[in-house]
Amino acid sequence: MIYPTIQLFRVSLSQTEFFDPVAFVGLENFRYVLSDPDFWAEARITAEFVAGSLSLALVFGVLTAVILQSLGGKAAAIFRTILLLPWTLSMTVVGCLWLWLLNPSYGPVRYLLSLAGYDTGLLLGDPDLAIWLIVGASAWWSFPYAMVLVTAALQSIPKELYEAVEIDGGSALAKFRFVTWPHIIPTLGSTALVLCIMYVTLVSLIVVMTGGGPLGETTTFSLAIYKETLNSIDIAPAAVISIIVLIANLVLGIGYSVLSARIKRSK
Repeated sequence: MIYPTIQLFRVSLSQTEFFDPVAFVGLENFRYVLSDPDFWAEARITAEFVAGSLSLALVFGVLTAVILQSLGGKAAAIFRTILLLPWTLSMTVVGCLWLWLLNPSYGPVRYLLSLAGYDTGLLLGDPDLAIWLIVGASAWWSFPYAMVLVTAALQSIPKELYEAVEIDGGSALAKFRFVTWPHIIPTLGSTALVLCIMYVTLVSLIVVMTGGGPLGETTTFSLAIYKETLNSIDIAPAAVISIIVLIANLVLGIGYSVLSARIKRSK
């Protein structure tokens, strides 16, 4: 781990030819990348992708966990197993599945929208829509992870706390607000940090669904690194972006460690 990281920084400070540094250029590659409009477009797209995927995954993870916890019994266990299936799929399979769903010729989504009177055309070919469709696919794949962790947090809440709210005449909303929510916040925090790391480094789903198009509107940092490394003679700009992603992941990792330590101390 240490050696590749050192090499990454070495490449970022050099001009390269096919992975081999040929001349030291200092911070010139950083200046070039940070002054490139494409870099800031990729930063915006990455932020939209991470924020959108995380929001949907947490919302649906909490909703399904709370509903199934209140349902209880064998039915809840069966539904949890079914809902967990997306998490067991590889990102390539998820991408292929969503390509089929969104296919403009025979996809179920296009068919249902046509029944409602909408002529959608090529959904993944819309520059304004494509990234949000990928967000939907990513959230569908990852929300079971949030559901499982929130379920574990819910099952650790003492029943006496809910009974106390009932004695005081509290509603189901009051139970969630004063008992459930405070107990699952730490879990949501650590879950969010882990998911952010996953989203920032995700490549294969986007490669399968759009390849970064249309018009580059689904090119995230990780995909830009992937394409730059494969297609360019000088990979130093890709190394610079890799360092930025590495720093972001380190910050998230440190945040996760700090939050986990606080949760352990609180217990």
